[in-house]
Amino acid sequence: MTTPCLTLGQIVAEAVNVGLEVEKMRVTPQSLLSAAPFPDDLETALRPFVAREFFTAQLEFTLPATPNVAQNIRHGTAIIQAVAEQLPAEDCLWPYSCPPLLPQVSSALISPYPERSYPYRQKLSRLYPLPRLMNTGVHINFSFRPAALSFILTETGFADADALYIHLAQYFMLHHWVFTYLFGATPGALTGYFTKTTPPLPVRSLRNSQFGFPRNIAGDYTSVPRYVARIQAAIEAGQLMKAGQYYEPVRLKSGADKRPEHLLEAGISHLELRSFDLNPFTPLGVTADQLRLVQSLALYFAYQPRLNAETLAKKLAAARQLNDRVALEDPHAPSECQEAGVALLTPLAAFAAQHDFPAAYQNSIQEALKAFEDTTQTLAYQIWQHASVFATR
Repeated sequence: MTTPCLTLGQIVAEAVNVGLEVEKMRVTPQSLLSAAPFPDDLETALRPFVAREFFTAQLEFTLPATPNVAQNIRHGTAIIQAVAEQLPAEDCLWPYSCPPLLPQVSSALISPYPERSYPYRQKLSRLYPLPRLMNTGVHINFSFRPAALSFILTETGFADADALYIHLAQYFMLHHWVFTYLFGATPGALTGYFTKTTPPLPVRSLRNSQFGFPRNIAGDYTSVPRYVARIQAAIEAGQLMKAGQYYEPVRLKSGADKRPEHLLEAGISHLELRSFDLNPFTPLGVTADQLRLVQSLALYFAYQPRLNAETLAKKLAAARQLNDRVALEDPHAPSECQEAGVALLTPLAAFAAQHDFPAAYQNSIQEALKAFEDTTQTLAYQIWQHASVFATR
């Protein structure tokens, strides 16, 4: 069987599937968490896309994968806007990743449904402060369509899809700070969020910092078996209650099966990037530029040198520390990652031009490059200009 003749310009726009999971809180006009029950009476056509989440006031929108960015944005926006219109009159969707005003926080806010997982949610609420668990965001799932996957494997010499996807997971983990710098969108928090220490504000992304959504263990991205073994060992040692508590910014996924061991049985189907703050300037919480940058980096990283397994853990540890520092930087000030960002995106732009990426993709890369050259172009800086919504504690 011969692999169809493809170009990387075709692949980036037509064969990198993107599926979105968007989390949002329901709030009152006074910016308080909604006390209304989960909206079970949505139109039948909308129900497949809307699910319960950790808190009763929280919704998760799960959108089908497509490589068509415009379709992704159009469809997702239509669903979220339709749901917003069908909520009770006193409810609206909160546009920020940081939670709304929290004059009181208690376990009563946790969703009792599904009942089978309620005990897990209760236990998790005793491990971490509830305001930190209320941080919402966007998960971007991506994969290559079969013909494109075959083409890339032939071009790059990876033995199989698992080898390619673990390589991509390594590169996305090493460059987590790119998205924190460009798209961090939680420069502050509202009253009730901080219980003890408050960092100097504004920052780039509270959600991606030590003050944000809780992180527990560092994963092993050396290989699929070692990734799975790390999670299983953490569960056995009591570091994780279950695999769903694994909160690293990149997850290996195998279809809809959430068991880590299923990766060993069926292989990697896609990667999940979990570190995106909600972009409050758009109903969907993510823009076409962001999706095109992810697609472009996925293809670019596929052609980058393979990483040394013996030094990978050290590099990942350094990348985690860099991301932690970038997350807590003042968005008005130059970032320590700006030079590295330019050094990454300049050859990405050349790669895109060489392989005739569509103009929209090349423009998205250029916009990201401009933001690394000028911090006022970052999302955190722009949001802080509307800082009347935020309080320091």
